[in-house]
Amino acid sequence: MNSKRLILGIVIGGIVGAVLVLLVMILFENNRSDNKDGLQLVTTDSTTTNESTNQQILVYGDYVDLDSTDYLLIPLGMKVFDGKEDKGLRSKSSDEYSDSYTGNYRSYKYNFYTLDFSNCNNIIFYNKQNDETHLLLQKPAIISQFYFPYYDKEYVGEKYYFILLGIREDDTNMDGYINTDDAETVYLSDLAGRNMFKITPDNTQLIDWFIDMPTKNILLKVRFDTNKDKKFNYYDEIEIMKTSIDSPVEAKKIIGKEIKANIKKILDKIK
Repeated sequence: MNSKRLILGIVIGGIVGAVLVLLVMILFENNRSDNKDGLQLVTTDSTTTNESTNQQILVYGDYVDLDSTDYLLIPLGMKVFDGKEDKGLRSKSSDEYSDSYTGNYRSYKYNFYTLDFSNCNNIIFYNKQNDETHLLLQKPAIISQFYFPYYDKEYVGEKYYFILLGIREDDTNMDGYINTDDAETVYLSDLAGRNMFKITPDNTQLIDWFIDMPTKNILLKVRFDTNKDKKFNYYDEIEIMKTSIDSPVEAKKIIGKEIKANIKKILDKIK
């Protein structure tokens, strides 16, 4: 009799435990999807779109005077009133940076500055002379990186007049959001923000960039989704690529297959 009770207790305990695990998994999944960062895309399912009643409000960041032009740059974002924490356009506080922090941008290399905003979705170019305005982008996106020249009067070195920006503009991992998990397209633009040239291949993310001053080339350190898992992480390969500042086209790899094969032979000798 005791053995039967023991077996029954084990069975009941197993069932209760399985139910509890299932409930925890459901709650975790709901919480994870609710807290997803980025731009949530509207689906073509009419039932889903009709349920979207959240109020969307534009948010303008502090303007930046674009050096050597008549333009002011006004970062543009969106905040959604949905009863949750505001995830709209935010500028990082000055105490997060060193003394080089100035408003909503900070000093970078080559006398370029970089905008520092979370969830920046677009840039308004405002012409101070004729009041003309235009948008940088014409589609939902997140501007993940934005570098522009800013030369003071004391600067006597080489000057470059272009904007380099990284844009997450497609839901490449098909999770319904555009965010940091997706691929990033890098563009080279004129200072008016009208002529944008794509300089990185599809399904990549920019890690860093450099200017080779004698040749006026840009070298890009780019991460590829080499294992095709729709993620960009430690397991993916990094390539060094090159394109021209004066005649920008999609960058080409500078390290050939023979060099890579030679590197692999050397590394294979290491335990």
